[in-house]
Amino acid sequence: MSINSVVLDERYELLLSTGKIPFLLNEGESIRFRTSTSRQSLAISSQDSTSRTINIKAKDGYVFLTTIRIVFVTVSSGDINSFSIDLTNSPSLQFSHKLVSPWFGANYWEFLFNSGSSSDGFPTNQWFKGTIMFNDGGLFEFINILNLIINDVVHNVDIDDELPQYSA
Repeated sequence: MSINSVVLDERYELLLSTGKIPFLLNEGESIRFRTSTSRQSLAISSQDSTSRTINIKAKDGYVFLTTIRIVFVTVSSGDINSFSIDLTNSPSLQFSHKLVSPWFGANYWEFLFNSGSSSDGFPTNQWFKGTIMFNDGGLFEFINILNLIINDVVHNVDIDDELPQYSA
């Protein structure tokens, strides 16, 4: 199960500043969404009060949606360099998400997942809650594309994207 496995390019800071992809894509994977600025913040915290408390924060970074995963890459300050969720595992992660629009402040995306019995860098079998603040907009486009990707990787796995063109 993959929650946090991102292979960053060794020059990822330079790639971020030039608008290029700072991490390695898997075979057949492509980018569907990228935030235009680095003004997104990430926070992940454990929801299980009986074990060790985990609070991860990144003040600024880019959000990427690929055809199979969500990737957050920190630009300058944070507890981590990157975070990723492989959406093909969303049923086993019990992954859920929602859009939050507060009265004051930026809209944000909230997600919840269970780390399961084997995860990358997270304690096993614990619940985690995360938020990504979209300080420069883009959240609604992100949610629309995310829902399409989740539907494709979970429910439409066997559908061929390369259908022949209809001709009359």
